[in-house]
Amino acid sequence: MRLRVFTAAGSVVFAVAFAGLLLTGHTEVRTSADDEAPLVPLAAVVVPLAVALLLIRLLPPRLPTLVRGRVRERQAYALVGLAFAYPALIVLTGTGLWYGILKVTVLLGGGWLILRTWRTDRDARLAGAAAAAHRRAVGAAARWLEPLPALAAWAYLTYYSPLAGDRDLSEYRELDRAYLAVTMLLTFLTASVTEELFYRVMLQTRLEELLGRWPAIVASALLFALMHINRLHDGPPGVMLAVIVLFNGGFGLFVGYLWARYRSLPAIIAAHGAVNSLILLPIFLP
Repeated sequence: MRLRVFTAAGSVVFAVAFAGLLLTGHTEVRTSADDEAPLVPLAAVVVPLAVALLLIRLLPPRLPTLVRGRVRERQAYALVGLAFAYPALIVLTGTGLWYGILKVTVLLGGGWLILRTWRTDRDARLAGAAAAAHRRAVGAAARWLEPLPALAAWAYLTYYSPLAGDRDLSEYRELDRAYLAVTMLLTFLTASVTEELFYRVMLQTRLEELLGRWPAIVASALLFALMHINRLHDGPPGVMLAVIVLFNGGFGLFVGYLWARYRSLPAIIAAHGAVNSLILLPIFLP
């Protein structure tokens, strides 16, 4: 019962963020921290999220076996602590030259250290056996192909449909293409790969074992949104907080639900990569 209340409370947070933006007339928001990023219609944030969640729900159920144990519980609490500590560290140090290296070191290095510190052979064997059984049950082709409709619909609605509007990329076009390509690659490695490995594979997996699937999805999504708290200075704090919850937290719901239902690492990394690259692809076209 308490876990259902937690899930409901988390849902209210998302609803309040959306209503706050709508009622204050912020129907266009800046979803990226890049100075060159254009404004995005609010509909291009909310509608793709709703459609993606519905399509994931329609996927054939491929729910993995959850492995519970006291060691896994300790890991979950420690990872949650790290998920709170990292945004605080970023607020203190800023997002300068070493931001990507710091992220990889703290999230992947710190997460790996936590999992190595609280580990027993029994838990490792159970988790490994459950993951192997799930991979065999789903099959490689299914893990790649079945999530595609949800991913494609979300990507199209977010970036290329009439909902997305006519996004002005003129400031991006002024940047050197080689510089832009290298930046996109580094962002893919430090954001798409690093963040999905920590927030979904490490954190959400263990929160599911501790709390259940939907409470874990909501909790990991909100912790993922918290990681972007340094964006508060990009505009009025109240508005930016609502944008962080709705866009970053909403994306966390999308990939978190996909991970909980399917355990498809390629799918969630592809989705995260799309966030940071799809809007820029037209710049590289002739």
